[in-house]
Amino acid sequence: MTPDPSATIQKAQSHALPSEQIEPKGVRTPNVAVAMVTWNRKAMVARVLEDLSKQTFPPDHLDVVVCDNASTDGTLQYLRERFNPERIVENPTTRAHKPAFKTPKTRSGPNTLGFRSLTIVRNMANFGGCGGFNTDFAYIERVLDTARAEARPDFVWLVDDDVRMPPETCERLVRTAQADPTIGLVGTRTVHIDNPAETIETTIYFNPQTGLMDDHPPPGHRLEASHRAWAAEVGGPKGEHDYTGLREVDVVSACSMLARWSAVREVGFWDWRYFIYCDDADWCMRFAKAGHKVALNLDATVLHTPWHYKLTPARLYYAQRNVIWMMEKVLPTGELRRVVARRMWTLLRDSMHAMLMRRQFHAEIIRRTAKDVCVGRTGKLDFEGPPTRDLGPALDEAGLLTSSTRIAFLCNDPRSLEWAKRVRAAVRVHATIPGKAVPKFVEIVRNDVPGAETEPPPGVERVVYSSRKRSRLRRMLSLLGARPDAAIVFEQVNDFPLIFGKWNIHIDPKTLERCQVEQATIGTRLLFVGSWLRTCARCATYVARLGPFRSNEKYGGFPRGKASA
Repeated sequence: MTPDPSATIQKAQSHALPSEQIEPKGVRTPNVAVAMVTWNRKAMVARVLEDLSKQTFPPDHLDVVVCDNASTDGTLQYLRERFNPERIVENPTTRAHKPAFKTPKTRSGPNTLGFRSLTIVRNMANFGGCGGFNTDFAYIERVLDTARAEARPDFVWLVDDDVRMPPETCERLVRTAQADPTIGLVGTRTVHIDNPAETIETTIYFNPQTGLMDDHPPPGHRLEASHRAWAAEVGGPKGEHDYTGLREVDVVSACSMLARWSAVREVGFWDWRYFIYCDDADWCMRFAKAGHKVALNLDATVLHTPWHYKLTPARLYYAQRNVIWMMEKVLPTGELRRVVARRMWTLLRDSMHAMLMRRQFHAEIIRRTAKDVCVGRTGKLDFEGPPTRDLGPALDEAGLLTSSTRIAFLCNDPRSLEWAKRVRAAVRVHATIPGKAVPKFVEIVRNDVPGAETEPPPGVERVVYSSRKRSRLRRMLSLLGARPDAAIVFEQVNDFPLIFGKWNIHIDPKTLERCQVEQATIGTRLLFVGSWLRTCARCATYVARLGPFRSNEKYGGFPRGKASA
């Protein structure tokens, strides 16, 4: 059960910011437009709305806009019946950066949460988190920013639909922004949703030499010395430490960030090309280029799931594609070409390695990452691998439920022998169907996996290898006399280059009775190699011609003329 944030957060957030230090008496209460995006998580988004209604910041100064990204779980009806929003606005557009809001024929309200207004904008398609927030921004600009002067937004607060937040979060963000008009963005410290005493994200800095984000600034960064001193004092940027105060950073996370609305009008909205990932980092870098500080309030917190828990090959596609486009906005030509060349080479190398390690559709997604950067393919990835199916019918359709079939488990994770045991049990159940039989099993186990050197289960053959190339080659040759027909790969992770077998079976340990099945014949591998070589040539041409990104586009460019370096 998810902890109650108002109770469990106290240890992690023990330092309050006295209001008299931040906000002078007599200053009017600012208006905050809250931007949220949801897709098929109606219970989660409802819970966040309830957390918003309990904020110490006056709820009657919150105008909440929720973008429903074409949910299919009844989100719109659920929120309408539960919270009675003032407006439900249809947005029948095929592009998030070209909104087509329909004026609602009827108005309802007042909403049951005490906000000044609650609006649900319904997109006709899923535009991702990036397109969803752009929908929110466009609505705020078109409707809230044209209201009477005293009701127009001073700030926009971006909030994810799967966070929990203590009551003081909004107030602390707003006070930080009010105290320093040079701050354009202020972010929130993120703590683990299952262990609020553990901080999982604070400071984020961009390394222009690698194109990567890090908890620490790179050597030569203007904030390096002050950050190192701070990190040494508190014990590090993550963990169970006491955090308080304000830190200037390069990037803050969009799971909870407050932006000055006047700066948003200057800097522009999110890059419409991204779909998900790097959109918040891109925005932060553009704010900094426009002369606005990006700050992190360590006393303002949200509870969230660590981002890497959600990673899949498809999600990595967006992160790796988009970060290259982001770098084109902030690096000068020479440095840009060097960094992007290294990134492209890494993608191509990882793609070929994945193919050799029985991760064929993962290899194809990585290859498409590099290609799509070059050709400018935007938005959502159109290929996420073979469909996920029930294990038994999938193996049966591939002709693998026979007594003469050999299925290899590729085991290099400490838990993989247990996963293999549970999969075998599930296969045996399916093999009881008349006309089916239990296949033969072989475990190919790296020698540092616990239990690798023990006696294998009855009826299971085991081959143990080490991480040395010679060991892996010898063990593979030992399978020549009894070649596997299929290989099971757990979690898209494998380091044994098994060349035998017509089928790859990909299994997520969270759902061991479901799988993705793909053919891995000589023909499919040769086709991949041909595509890979063409992508190599395309990447070389792209890097040779690469220059800084220049655009006056509101959605991802520099609308007030501040082009890239």
